[in-house]
Amino acid sequence: MSTGAQNDAWKYAEKAMAWHGWGSPVGIGVFLIALGGCALLLRFAFLGI
Repeated sequence: MSTGAQNDAWKYAEKAMAWHGWGSPVGIGVFLIALGGCALLLRFAFLGI
């Protein structure tokens, strides 16, 4: 593998790694869904349904 190809591979790997974690759009979406589920469970707990 040439040096240029290795640099390109690392550049794309960095972009792929940017799509994980809580700061990414996917992570924020999962967090908001979990937050909504928690709020729903708390609502059911306090209303006794």
